[in-house]
Amino acid sequence: MTRILAIDTSTDACSAALLCGNKIYDRFAIAPQQHTKLLLPMVHELLAEVQLTLNQLDAIAFGCGPGSFTGIRLAASVVQGLAYAANLPVVKVSTLCALAQEVYKELGNPMVLVAQDARMQEIYWGKYRVDNEGIMRAVVPDQLIAPQKVVGVSDNGWIGVGNGWKIYGDILTKHCNIPIVESKIYPQAKYITQIAAVDFSVGLMVSAEEALPTYLREEVAWT
Repeated sequence: MTRILAIDTSTDACSAALLCGNKIYDRFAIAPQQHTKLLLPMVHELLAEVQLTLNQLDAIAFGCGPGSFTGIRLAASVVQGLAYAANLPVVKVSTLCALAQEVYKELGNPMVLVAQDARMQEIYWGKYRVDNEGIMRAVVPDQLIAPQKVVGVSDNGWIGVGNGWKIYGDILTKHCNIPIVESKIYPQAKYITQIAAVDFSVGLMVSAEEALPTYLREEVAWT
């Protein structure tokens, strides 16, 4: 039975989840600037709920970005500390992939265009399609891009998600005239566990010291 702990603090939401076999236990809160206070208690609550210790886990996963600079740094530092302490491997999961996975699991749509606000008149852009195992995979690598430079889609069946569609919808819909999911949606650790479990099974892991954030931008917007 695979046991994976996952966390995400890449947005205003803070979440933790624990996958035990086919069951997922999770904690989620929208709590801007409260991540440091909430995250470790969430982790401890989950471990206590299923009566496990860190040493009994198989791996730890986290939303590695892109997202809030301070948020993904926090997640990386917490994961590094936990992974070092228990000598566990780490699975890095794109926060854009986590959003796409949520749309697929909740709405059943297998093709998702993710647009998250990146400040500085840019967006984090991801194009995802479900694979044979029910996991969303990037069609192209996640991008930091100006909305007007997005390459449109011609295939039917795509759906848009993320706050970038609300902020830059007038620009994006000129390139991608597709249905939009509620823009106020957050990456959640419970969907990260689903992706991480498959990646773990095929050895897509890193060591604790390699559990670093994915920024996409050298000049970081401090959020």
